[in-house]
Amino acid sequence: MISPSMRAARFVGGRRIELQELPVPEPGAGEVLVKVDSCALCGTDRRSYETGTAVVPGHEVSGTIAALGQGATHALDARGVVYLVGYCGSCYACRSGATNICLDKQKMYGFDTDGGYAEYVKVRAECFLPVSPDVPLDLATSLLDLYGTSGHAFRRAGLRHGDTVAVMGCGPIGLGAISMAGALGAGEVCATDLAPDRLALADSLGATALDAAGGDAVAAALALHPDGFDVVIEAAGTTATQAGAVALTAPGGTTAFVAHNQQPLLVDTLSELIQRAKTLLGSEYFAVSEFGVNHALLVSGRLDPAPLITHRFPLESIQEAFDLFMAGRGGKVLVQPAG
Repeated sequence: MISPSMRAARFVGGRRIELQELPVPEPGAGEVLVKVDSCALCGTDRRSYETGTAVVPGHEVSGTIAALGQGATHALDARGVVYLVGYCGSCYACRSGATNICLDKQKMYGFDTDGGYAEYVKVRAECFLPVSPDVPLDLATSLLDLYGTSGHAFRRAGLRHGDTVAVMGCGPIGLGAISMAGALGAGEVCATDLAPDRLALADSLGATALDAAGGDAVAAALALHPDGFDVVIEAAGTTATQAGAVALTAPGGTTAFVAHNQQPLLVDTLSELIQRAKTLLGSEYFAVSEFGVNHALLVSGRLDPAPLITHRFPLESIQEAFDLFMAGRGGKVLVQPAG
């Protein structure tokens, strides 16, 4: 039996997080109630962490269905993950299959409606994506931001077997991109970052890890590949790394920007885009239709998220989890309300 109340995290501002007792939400028509197993921390939670938010954050959620609203066709106790975007299904983007950039988003779990730093979360039934029984729920969170974002970026960039790849930034998304590059058959992968522990993780995943704190990482990468790289993933989100990503891109290659940065990007249009025929593109999250492909890569063993999940915390230790993660330490960090 489901308790009438649950524990949930409230981000009150000033990097302070409090646990509160809230009513367990009741699923309405076409909705399901998910008992949260794990919710992964993300850099996009930083604003909530620093300034506070009226909703419960957390958008990388795995769990089991605890209750069904009218018309929801999932099975009770079904295991799966929560797709971030409550897509409309009828706008231009959705009709073209790009649910990730829905133009009429109904909900964004953890941003404008309650998310997964709680014991339960209520979501639209179509946003609950089942996983196979052999995928542990903690590892299933990797199918969302970690692999979903990087897989979509590589598909947008047209990654080919044997292509060289550079990854700017070895936070969770960057580390996921290194893993995904290998799973998709890329050639040599170089990665840059400032944090020693994240560079060590990148090295363990098979990338040539370059320390941006110890010198000019772009120059060091170009010393290895003077012609540049076929695909560059910009996953750090600073003005310097965005410029560096373009500089690292080979003639005819592609730069994919996945990190959120609202600062202008200055590019020499003639030299970089016309004469060197570089392609610059933005890439946000992943289309729901891509989930099955990434799930198959995980089940096959071509993707192994276990080394990337470096820390797990119970919900009552969420403050400690965020303090560690926002200091740039470790890889993927999970909060596990049931643990």
